[in-house]
Amino acid sequence: MSSPVPPEPLPDRPASKGTTVMILSIIIALGVVVSYNWLLSIKRQQNVPEVRLPMQGRVETDLPAWLDQNGVTRHLEQLRGKVFVVSYLYTTCPQGCAGVAEKMDELQKEFGSDPNFHLLSVSLDAEHDRPEVMKAWLDARKLGGDNWWFLTSPDGQGDAIRKWMTKTFRIGARKKTPEQLTANPADKWEHNLVMVLVDAKGNIRTPTDNDMVYWPFHEAFDYGWYPRPIREDIAKLLAESRQPAS
Repeated sequence: MSSPVPPEPLPDRPASKGTTVMILSIIIALGVVVSYNWLLSIKRQQNVPEVRLPMQGRVETDLPAWLDQNGVTRHLEQLRGKVFVVSYLYTTCPQGCAGVAEKMDELQKEFGSDPNFHLLSVSLDAEHDRPEVMKAWLDARKLGGDNWWFLTSPDGQGDAIRKWMTKTFRIGARKKTPEQLTANPADKWEHNLVMVLVDAKGNIRTPTDNDMVYWPFHEAFDYGWYPRPIREDIAKLLAESRQPAS
């Protein structure tokens, strides 16, 4: 008895022309929607005005004179038209001040070529930090530059500097007690490791309405910047300083 012959396989049916057109139409429609949304997003970004940094005060006063690390007399009037960063520093500080100086050195390397940028490190201990002391400290760490002044008082008295820093930038400092100094006589001052940003018109510009200063080592943020890296706002103010007056 012979085996039945298997039926021949049915030939592949080509997709209908209508199905192909429908698939192509869907692909094109999706492409149009994606492109439209992308262009709309770009336009929205372009139309959103950049939020200006808050202003909380001005640098209204100056000391009669300052001395920098080279013994040159300085006045803040010389910084008119420049964006500058201010911080405290003293050369016998056992740890924190050197860290702040290193962060300022990073800013120097990034923005130092801009003639509208400047750095100020103000000695908290003018009684000890005479120009030659500061110069030796800086040379040992390879810090400094023409647009980075390390300032002390001409008369070797620091009270006026400390009062000025508190009044102008609200950065206070407290001398440690004799008991505290027993542990380390060089570690004389308690102060916050912070920076202040001033624009080209002498306005104190702050990261938020509630924050006067920038913290390069905030313990709540894994000892990173708070509320954000100051470099971002330096770039904004430098760009702002180059805009024509309205």
